[in-house]
Amino acid sequence: MKDERELNRVAIKRASEGMIVRHGENASHIEGSELTRFMGYLNEYLGFVEKVDKRIRNERLTELIARAELTHRADFASKNGNEVPAKLKELHAQLEEMADEFNIKVNKPMEDEEHHTWSICYTDAQGASRCIDWTLASSPEFRQMMAKYSLISQYLEPPFLIEYAAKAAQDAAAEEPEGTEFEEGETPAKVKAEAKAARRAARVPREPVEKSTARELFSYIVEQGKKDYDVQRYKGLGEMTSTQLWETTMDPERRTLLQVKLEDIAETEAIFTTLMGEDVEARRKFIEDNALDVKNLDI
Repeated sequence: MKDERELNRVAIKRASEGMIVRHGENASHIEGSELTRFMGYLNEYLGFVEKVDKRIRNERLTELIARAELTHRADFASKNGNEVPAKLKELHAQLEEMADEFNIKVNKPMEDEEHHTWSICYTDAQGASRCIDWTLASSPEFRQMMAKYSLISQYLEPPFLIEYAAKAAQDAAAEEPEGTEFEEGETPAKVKAEAKAARRAARVPREPVEKSTARELFSYIVEQGKKDYDVQRYKGLGEMTSTQLWETTMDPERRTLLQVKLEDIAETEAIFTTLMGEDVEARRKFIEDNALDVKNLDI
């Protein structure tokens, strides 16, 4: 598999077979292809939540902001003089109610008279001031988060109850291929009977599992999909055997080729020297200046 996204897609599809997810107080359920599709969108949504959360630093608070659906400039602009916009007013009330839980100090909504928009600022546990404003809502990562949220918002009401549907028993056992060798005392009939019993045991419904957040739900389902698999990640070709190297990198039918262009040699040299050179202070400053904007970090 090429990357984590493809691994999750395969794990989700595998885990979703026979699984039912109930959500919200009404216990509405998702299953089958609908569940697989939901989990794919949820994966993308959570990825954008992580990017937005670099500015918020509290994932539960970030998801609360997503539920406020602040998607238009009008959501931050007052229609009646000095009155706080309705969505911001409601969000402010929720933040004040949950301030102790989030360990934050919420300020009163403030109006930017120059741009005629309102914002909510708060101080987090580390003493840093953070704001929910049009600058945040108009950022690319926030817009992408909300685009995915709109596709799955109806399913994002906790708690999430994961159930397993009982599968009908199959009477026919798979035939053994020709040339199968058996241990002493074993017969084809005995091997088939044991295999059939194992399949029946695997079909016994498991106890329902409850998760309180979308993140926990996603992690659990992916974990279930990876069971019985030996997952390995290779960061260098030298770690692979010759067979693995052929299957993942050298086979013309399966490999992926990416073209790399150096459009500005001077800028490339400056970045390389900053990140790989011996000037530790320059490297630290670069990391501090760009930490919140990084998109692909391999750690």
